[in-house]
Order: sequence, then C-alpha cells, then structure tokens
Amino acid sequence: MGRSLAQSKEDSATRVLNNLYIRYQKGALKEKEYLDAVQETMQLLTFKHVLFKNKDILDIMSPYRKIVWNNNYNDLYKQEYYAILSNQAKMSGRDGQMLYYAEKMMAQAKTSRSKNSISPLMFLTDYYNGKNSYHRTLDLYKENRTYILGLPAAVVNQRLDSATLIRTGNLLIYMGKAAYHEQDSISGQEITDAINKALTNVQQNNSKNLLAIAALRNAQVKLLYEKGVSTNDRKLIWNAIEQMQALADYEGTPEYLKSYLKFKVIDNKTVFFLEEANIDSTAHYIKLLEGEFNQNRSTWDHYIVTKYKARALYNQGNYVACIDTLRRAIEIGEEFMSTTVTEASDMMYAMAKVEDQQIVLAEAEAKQKRTDQLLLLIGSGTVLLLLAGVSAFVIIRQRQQAKFLEFKLNLARNIHDEANPALLYAKTLAKAKRAGEGLSDKSELEHHIDHTMELIRSLAHDLKSDKQYSVADLISNIRATLEKLSIVGEFQYQIHEKADDKRFLSHYQFSQLKAVLQECITNTLKHAEFSRIDLLFSNQKDKLNIIYKDNGSGWSEQSSNGIGLDNMTQRIQKLNADVTIDNHYPEGYQIDLSVKLH
Repeated sequence: MGRSLAQSKEDSATRVLNNLYIRYQKGALKEKEYLDAVQETMQLLTFKHVLFKNKDILDIMSPYRKIVWNNNYNDLYKQEYYAILSNQAKMSGRDGQMLYYAEKMMAQAKTSRSKNSISPLMFLTDYYNGKNSYHRTLDLYKENRTYILGLPAAVVNQRLDSATLIRTGNLLIYMGKAAYHEQDSISGQEITDAINKALTNVQQNNSKNLLAIAALRNAQVKLLYEKGVSTNDRKLIWNAIEQMQALADYEGTPEYLKSYLKFKVIDNKTVFFLEEANIDSTAHYIKLLEGEFNQNRSTWDHYIVTKYKARALYNQGNYVACIDTLRRAIEIGEEFMSTTVTEASDMMYAMAKVEDQQIVLAEAEAKQKRTDQLLLLIGSGTVLLLLAGVSAFVIIRQRQQAKFLEFKLNLARNIHDEANPALLYAKTLAKAKRAGEGLSDKSELEHHIDHTMELIRSLAHDLKSDKQYSVADLISNIRATLEKLSIVGEFQYQIHEKADDKRFLSHYQFSQLKAVLQECITNTLKHAEFSRIDLLFSNQKDKLNIIYKDNGSGWSEQSSNGIGLDNMTQRIQKLNADVTIDNHYPEGYQIDLSVKLH
C-alpha cells in the first residue's frame, strides 16, 4: 500500500510539472514565470519527500534545462538546475550523485557574474560532514571566508531570495559544526556571529519571510548546541535543547522543520541524560526515541538505539548486559557498513556523470542537426550559391564530424574509465563476501555486475566506432554464413525479410544475435539430417522477431543437453529477449525469438 501511494505521489508530481510546461508552450506562462514555477514546485516536492530516481528527474527537468541553456539565461538558473538534482539525490540517499551535481554547480558558480556559491558550498559541506571529513569543510570555509561573512550584508540589500536564505542557514550550520568539531573556536564564533547578524537583518528588513527566519533561527540554535558540545558546557547544551524545543513548539515554524526539531530534541535529551547518568530520564527518552523509529526503522536507527541502551546499562552498573548490548550494537553497525556505502557512492557518482554526459551528447547531436538543416537551406539558392554552399557544407561537415567523433571517443573513454573501476571494485567486494561465506558459485550480484560491465563495454564500443549496426547488417552477415556453408554442406536456405532493415542495433545486440543464430546453424549441422534452413526477419514497432527452422529431425534428448544450447539460452537471457523453442523430435524444430530494439 505504501509503495502504491509513493508511486501515486510521483505520478501526480510529474503531471503537475508537465502541465506547467504545457501552459508555457500555449503562452499562458512566460519563460521566466515557467522557470520560477518549476523551481518552487521542486522545492515543495522535495520538502514533502516526493523523490524521483535520477533518470526520472533528468527527464522531468529536460524542458527547464533546454530553455535555460539554449536562451542563455543567467547562471543562477543553471545553478538552480543542479541544486534541484543535488537536493533530490541528497534526500534519496544517493550521496555520490549529490557530490557530482554539487561539483557541477560549483564549476558553474565560478564562471558566474554573480559569484553566488551558497548552494554548491552547502551541498559540498553536507557531503564532507556526512563522511566525517570535517577538516575539508573547515578548509572550504577558510577559502571562502570573506564571501561567507559578507552574507549578512547581502540580506540587508535583499539580494538573496527565500530559497537561498534557507540554504544560507544550512550552509552556516554545516560549517559551524565542522569548526566546533575541529576545536576551531575562532572560526566557530565567526560563523555563529554571521548567523546572528543574518537573522537580525531578515527580521528587520524582510519580516514576512517566515521560512527564512525559521531556517536561520534553527541554524542559530543548532550552532549553540555544537558550541556547548565542543566546550562540554552542560548549561549551554541544555539551554540549546530548550531553545530547540521552543522553536519546535512555535506555531510559525514550518511543519517539515517542526517534525525534524521534535526528533532532535528527543535525541539530544537522550544523549544529555546519558552523559549525566540520569537513569530514569534516560530510560524515558530512549523509549520515546524507539517510538520515533518504530514505523520505519533503518539499520542505522537500530544501531543508534542499541548503542544508547548499552551506555544506559553501563550507567546502571549492569556491566555484563552492557557488554552484550554493545557487542550487538557493533554487529548492527558492521551490518550497516557492509552495505558498502562508500563504494555505492562512488558508483552513483560515476553513473551521474555518464547520465549527464549522455544529455550533453544528445544536445550536441540536436545542435548538429539544426546546423545541417541551416546549411541545406542556404545551399538551396542559385547555382552559384548552391556550389558555394555545398563546398562550405563539405568542409564544415568534415570538421564537425571530426569534432563529434573526438567528443564520442572522449565520452567512451570517460564511461569506461569512470564506471568500470567502480563496478570492478564492487565485483571484488561481492567475490570477497562469497569467499568469506564459503560459497563456490557466483552470486546473483556478481552475475549482474559482469553483465553491467559487458553492457558498458558495448556502449563504449558503439561510441568509439564509426560503424552503426542495423538489422540489414545482421541479415547480411547470416546470409554470408549460410552461403558458404550451403556450398560445402549441399543444402538450400531461404531468408524472408519483412523487417525494417534500417532499424539500428547496438553493438551488444548485434554480436549477441549473430552468435545465437550461428549457434542455431551449428546445431542444425551437427545434429540434424536436413536439406533446408528457413529464416524469417520481421518487426512490430520496436520489436525485432526472428524465426529459425530446418526440415531435419530436431534435437534428441542427448543433443539438447549440449553446451551449445546452454550458450544460446544465456545469450538470449542477456538480451532480455522472449524465446520459444518448439522441438518435435524426430520431426524437426523451430525457434521464435523476439528482441526489443533501443
């Protein structure tokens, strides 16, 4: 039921965004109105935890991207595009993709006239803190110190919109936390002062912006707590917790922030009373914390609660139970870490890069197509202009083809160099896990990784090659094979073509289909007394259908157990194809194969 509801939310959100684009196309929304509406809608959806897969969000944001990049909008809109992708990745737990889009955003900010780096800095510091790399966050602060400490003045001039103000609060939280964690009290106090000034300036100059005020107030309270933890000031820690509770109870605090603050109050009070060795209060808040986790407990949540319980048992003097519970917490923590978070993050980064470069490639192809059309129009004038146009077209076309080929080679190299090492490392981890469990056969994960690596190699081959395979190439190849064999084997063959032979095949599809059909021919030659082979190629929309049969006896039970049939079956499975084998031994057989063309 929960899955169905989540899917319904995604579908509804997609329809809302599609309707915005339809209204823009009909002229009901101006360009800037459409772009701003997409930004506001995506912020609201993310706050409400309506999350999309990376490929889906790229498709949804495609119209936004085309307008911004084609019409040379200011760089803030380009940054917002990557901010939306990064935010969706962050909320979905795809840290690698969040990092990739944050780096793209930072690169965009460096070339921007506005030099607005709040969003990329926020996502980068969030990533570093999540990996416990607080020193890297602190380095970022020191590199951008002048810019960050100038943010309160930007609030006075109202150069920061509501979304940017909220991100400003989050950025200062992450940087302040890193400073206090690294015992850099000077930087921590500078960041705290910046939050206080920014909050005062918003309250004085933009008092109706309740979202920004709540976000900055949250930042102020959280840094007060981090300062207390850093200096082990118990009064300061409790003061911060009480202010956090007050902000959670305040009616003007947004609902999404209220829920988060209520949870943090319980969590922080649990830690506080553990440190104070207050047995009764600790038990009370651990029970409340379990209630918060009860509906949707993750492995990490389970680890945190179990660790708190071990500490509570220690405070009670129950050391044997404390050791047993702590051992269980460690086991849960190891289970969480065994999900290879870092490796998955690296793979997500590589996949985000591949998907982003595929978009760039598609845009380059579209741009080249528009250029070709323009050149053809210019060349349709007088004979003199036609000759001049043709000459120019040939020269420019050759240059474009050379550049485009170089681009494809670079893209193929990037796909191979970025994705394959991550997949190879994941395969090594899976193999090591299998060896540790004493298993000899490959796991389903290893087979899946092998198949993925094979697909990536095939994709890289397609990009590097000038040759684009088609159904006609497959038919021609099989015809040549049958022609040579029929002379030696003295049999007849007939190939019936009812397919669109101009339909493209990927290198992977071409090689696998060729191997399957050659295996069919080999099996006929080895095991059948026949005089004729028939092949039929046809297609329905995006599916290629192939029928192979001979007039022999078919496969006996002994011959059907051979390695050839196994190889053919494995290749068909890799193609995700539908296959039917009608074996009527000793009266012949027929193979029907259906493959979806991309």
